[in-house]
Amino acid sequence: MQDVRKFFVIGAVVAAAAIPYAASAAQFGGEVFGAYNTYSMGDVNDALPTGADELSGGLTGGIGLRMWASPQFMLSGVWEPLFLETEDSSGDKHNLDANSFQVSGGYFFPSTTNSKYGIGAGVGYYTIGGETPGPGGSTLDVEGSGVGFHFLGMGEWTMSPGFGVTAGAGYRIADIEIDNAGGATADYSGFMGRLGVAFYMPTK
Repeated sequence: MQDVRKFFVIGAVVAAAAIPYAASAAQFGGEVFGAYNTYSMGDVNDALPTGADELSGGLTGGIGLRMWASPQFMLSGVWEPLFLETEDSSGDKHNLDANSFQVSGGYFFPSTTNSKYGIGAGVGYYTIGGETPGPGGSTLDVEGSGVGFHFLGMGEWTMSPGFGVTAGAGYRIADIEIDNAGGATADYSGFMGRLGVAFYMPTK
């Protein structure tokens, strides 16, 4: 619950900063997307037991809110869960799942067609919620939190009024320290790619 509150606090700050730029024609909507990410995970992969495949990437998805303050400037806030799991030769599972709450701003180049292309960057708050086998058949929680950054190229194709296809590709920097792990980190840095759909409320 505290993580969600922090996300909404960040969103509120960004929204307040954007108010001077938002005109009466601002357009609000939501987005659902699928994603493919790669991860570095140097410390974690070095500590995995024999037989476990390295944690390197996978599919995920997310949901978010979008606001077009003008035809060229967009703000977005998304929740993207990150799923990472591997199994060792003993059948024990190790995962470094995390929640990512991201706020981004994007600039789209002027266009006279239904296609828009732009660049963007943003900040994310990451919370680790993983598990690893412990002694005597127990399970140990793997936890931690921290801030990351990302930048990406973006595109949006309007299919009909109030509906569009979205895409993005870029790079994430998010090396998050694991609690009580002697300085070891879970490094979610790597490629990020997304494909989704956006729905918008009617404008006046």
